[in-house]
Amino acid sequence: MERIETDVLVIGGGSGGLSVAAGAVQMGARVVLLEGHKMGGDCLNYGCVPSKALLAAAAVAHGQGGNAAMGVAPGKNTVSYGKAKDFVASVIDQIAPHDSVERFDGLG
Repeated sequence: MERIETDVLVIGGGSGGLSVAAGAVQMGARVVLLEGHKMGGDCLNYGCVPSKALLAAAAVAHGQGGNAAMGVAPGKNTVSYGKAKDFVASVIDQIAPHDSVERFDGLG
């Protein structure tokens, strides 16, 4: 078994772990980051980011509901679940490089 000498061991590559690891490396610490699943953790992959992207899509759909007092007639709203899902995936894909193994390898 290989022995790794480190100053800081960060368990979990979620938003908190990534911030601690990046900050510690920038201050000169030798850091090992352990992540057993996806970098970015729940927030990027299942929670915060996907839910906010879906809420943004819902806000756009809701905003097209019209307002008679403002003279805006309601339009026919159609929502494609598949396209909304693709939008959520594209938002995750835009953020993922910032939380990637490659970026953190580059930090040292």
